[in-house]
Amino acid sequence: MRETTHHVDRRTVIGATGAGMAALAGCQGVIESNSNAAAQGGGSITVTGVWTGAEEENFQAVIDHVQEETGIDITYEPRSTEAILTGTLIDYQAGVATADIVVIPSPARVRSDARSGHLAPMSGVWEEWEFSPSPESVTVDGEQYAAPFKMDLKPGFWHRQSFFEEHDLEHPEDYDQFMSLLDELNGIEGVDAPIASGNGVGWPLSDVTEGFIQRQEDGAQLQRNLISGEASMTDDRVATAHQEIQELIQEGYFSTVRDFGVQFEYLWNNQIPLYFQGSFITAFDAIQDPSDLNYFMVPGAESMVAAENWFTVPTYVDDVETARTAVETFVSPSAQAVWAERGGFIATSPEVPSDAYDLEVMQNLSQRADEVELVPDLDDTLGDPFQSEYWSQLTGLWADPDQDVQSMLEQLAQVQEESVTEGGSGGGDGDGSDGGGNESASDGGNGSDADGGNESDGDGS
Repeated sequence: MRETTHHVDRRTVIGATGAGMAALAGCQGVIESNSNAAAQGGGSITVTGVWTGAEEENFQAVIDHVQEETGIDITYEPRSTEAILTGTLIDYQAGVATADIVVIPSPARVRSDARSGHLAPMSGVWEEWEFSPSPESVTVDGEQYAAPFKMDLKPGFWHRQSFFEEHDLEHPEDYDQFMSLLDELNGIEGVDAPIASGNGVGWPLSDVTEGFIQRQEDGAQLQRNLISGEASMTDDRVATAHQEIQELIQEGYFSTVRDFGVQFEYLWNNQIPLYFQGSFITAFDAIQDPSDLNYFMVPGAESMVAAENWFTVPTYVDDVETARTAVETFVSPSAQAVWAERGGFIATSPEVPSDAYDLEVMQNLSQRADEVELVPDLDDTLGDPFQSEYWSQLTGLWADPDQDVQSMLEQLAQVQEESVTEGGSGGGDGDGSDGGGNESASDGGNGSDADGGNESDGDGS
């Protein structure tokens, strides 16, 4: 993985590049359209992605903007993450395009499809210095094969601000205070357990575990090294992170495992006050008043995971250039600002200013992304066989927290090595991740069919 970080202000870096950048004059109608987008040319294309419910409405508003900017007629076809990942495999092997633009949540899957010749290059559609994500995770033989649209930040534990105020609770500044907070929460009437255990196929149990990896010494670089293979899952710091999770499960601080979308209802009802989730949380229907949400990072963490939704164009489409033009406009600051002001969205372009976000918590999160290091999602980026095995092992840990963590990590180290060597086949979090999904087909992930969350993660990310 690349060694540079986002510890410096992303907007400062971008501002220094000068030419070709859109003005930062404001939000809707003020951010200038991407100057490289093709002139109004017409044509028609289809887009398939994982957004349903409220997120589908938000994405449709972006589509309307892109249609107006390009003159291209665009039809959206939502699918679950699993359906996209499985369906495209079948279609591509037959030389058929599932859609003109396919939203893929897994960088590993992008690389796999690119190596197989299924994707058109995206080099020239977006430039690295104009975006927060690095193109390295979707680059094969020097060519980019996807463009980043929606970025799901996974900052830490979300909660209702009103609940914290009612019970005089404060954000912990260190791990001891974090443990004390969990004890306090356990003693509040009506609380089933302090922390939600969301699941589908192992996600988002993996997300909260990665959050504990980030709190270890040099956690950001550790995560990058795990992805590159320079560090092993048997690293002492990785073991410590998993042992901390194990202890919390054993002490009863984690709730019963439920579908990740259902757990939002328990969060909102204050039955489970804390939920380690992504920034898409504000888009879920169960969250009746997103302005009441707040979050805190895992104490000790100085980095957070960022998972992107990647726009790809199959080589089998009738008009690759029209699809590429649409992608270029979709990822432009002006298009991303359309969703940003509607909530549940963090732009991959730092050219979208913080005041474009309607919710204060999203403004703060966007600013926080400038202050900490952003790292790729571990299992999304490595892909299979690691991702499937990681989800399986974590599901097993939640079911049997007394098992030997070291033995679990030794098994994971073996499949980690395979994924690094093979380049990852890509599952996916919906967060864009998924291999089966960041989501639950029932409630609302990035691909859930009912509730409208950002993903299905099976994100991501």
